[in-house]
Order: sequence, then C-alpha cells, then structure tokens
Amino acid sequence: MVASIEKIIDEGVFVASPEGLSLRALDTSRVAMVDLYYPQDSFKEYEVEEETEFGVSFPLLSKVLRRARKDDELELKIEGSYIEIIFHGRGTRRFRIPQITLSYEKLPEPKISYTVTARLLGSTFREVVRTIEPIADAIVFEADEGGDKLYVRGEGDIEKAELILSMERGSLLDLEVESPDKSMYTLEYFSEMIQAAQAANITVIRYSMDAPIRVDMEYQEGGRLTFYVSPRIE
Repeated sequence: MVASIEKIIDEGVFVASPEGLSLRALDTSRVAMVDLYYPQDSFKEYEVEEETEFGVSFPLLSKVLRRARKDDELELKIEGSYIEIIFHGRGTRRFRIPQITLSYEKLPEPKISYTVTARLLGSTFREVVRTIEPIADAIVFEADEGGDKLYVRGEGDIEKAELILSMERGSLLDLEVESPDKSMYTLEYFSEMIQAAQAANITVIRYSMDAPIRVDMEYQEGGRLTFYVSPRIE
C-alpha cells in the first residue's frame, strides 16, 4: 500500500484516533488524492488514547517497510519526534525514522454522484492496467447500455487496446449502471495503484462522465485505500 502511495505523494500526515488510522492527501498537481482508513478493530492490537498526528516521508517509510519478510508482524510506535517501526518474525528488528513537520490540511471527502460502479478482484484490476500499459497513456471506461459489460480502453498516440469485462465471463463481480457513461483518465496514476491492488481482496471502481474517478482497494479486516483521479478532458 505504501509503495503505491509513495508514487503519488511524497509526504503526508497520518491521523491516529481511538477510532482508527487515517490519511488523506493530495498530490502536488492536485490531480489525485489518496484516502486511507483502517478502523481500530482491523488491528491485532491498537492503543491510541487521544488523536495524534504524525508526518511522514513516504520514500523513507517505504524504504524501511521493504525490509519486511513475508510472515513478519508490523508494529508502529510514536516515540517523541520519531516513528519506531518494529518487525516481529524470526527475531525482532527495529527501525527509527524522524517525523516530519507538515501543516495538516483537513481535506473533505469528495461528494460525487457516480453513475457506474464496478466490483472486481484486485488481481483482475492489476491485469487490466498491465495489459494496456505498454501502448497507452490514457485509460477510458465506458459502460454498456445493457448494463452488463464494462469496456476499458487504452489509448496512445496511434495504438489502442480494449478489454471487455462482464459478470458473465467472471471478470466482474458486480456492475451497477445508472447511465452508460464514458470517461478518460491519465493512465500513469492507475499504474501507480497496482502495487496496492496486489494485496487487495476487492477493487471497486466508481465514475461518472467527466468527473473524478474513485478506486477503492478493500483489504481484510475492513481496511480501505481509496484513490481519486481527476478526468482527462481533451
């Protein structure tokens, strides 16, 4: 998850409250927003007495988290002006990285009416993006008028690719279509999401014509990582 976030934002502020851990931040171009939330009961242990904010450098945090082994348990502690990262596995390994001071901007959740909602496996989402990556710089979603297919197209300067997702073929788990809308987005942001999709059970795509798309990664125990990407209008 952090590997995907790192590609979109360099720095951010986590908020740990008694209810759970959250992060909401815009990229520097203000084209994409990252929204992470893990409720307190998603954790094996969660001890937060009062709301605490801590700023992190995502390249640095990602560098440390890449040291994790497959069966490690992860523990995070706030110790003064540092974040302590502890891996419990074959032995215990501890890392300390400094918190960074950032002005915390509490961003509201975008209020968007979506006309198309598609649920698919995280592995299917990764396959779709990787299929069109080699030839495209834009990704287009278009729902079928019959409400049973979702067309995903990759568009480059000359080349094009098209994938047809449907419940009948098993590539979609569910599809809700209020209007067979079509919308285009910069593919680069979707390429940056696929590492987060690797561990996601379900990916949910919501969009409307010429509106920001919402892509939810749903994880075990109720964790969620959401990406919003503004439309590409040509």
